[in-house]
Amino acid sequence: MNTEQTITSKAGVQKIGKTVSNELPQVKDPSINIRDKLNDILLMEKHNLVSYQIGINEMINDDLRQIVINNRDQLQQIHTRYFNEMFNLGEYQANVAVNAEVADLVEIFTGYQTQFPLQQ
Repeated sequence: MNTEQTITSKAGVQKIGKTVSNELPQVKDPSINIRDKLNDILLMEKHNLVSYQIGINEMINDDLRQIVINNRDQLQQIHTRYFNEMFNLGEYQANVAVNAEVADLVEIFTGYQTQFPLQQ
């Protein structure tokens, strides 16, 4: 995934990402297309990853926990590949943060550190 590439939206907003690929349908119609299928797979994988993590957290047997952790890790790799594919097809984009926005957020979250129960 190349996060260095940027595009400009119709409204003039700089975004990290690519233009939507011609491989994806440009107009949404009632049929299920490749975009719908890939988004459905991603959603399913997200739910599976959450379920795996809950199971791992509550598992008693260490050997079984390790097997499930390995399965979860493989599932995470599959999810990442699908997400990267969607990004490369131009389905996912993110606004480019300007330095002032980043500085504001750093200031906000630095202030939140006082609320953490364990101070370092």
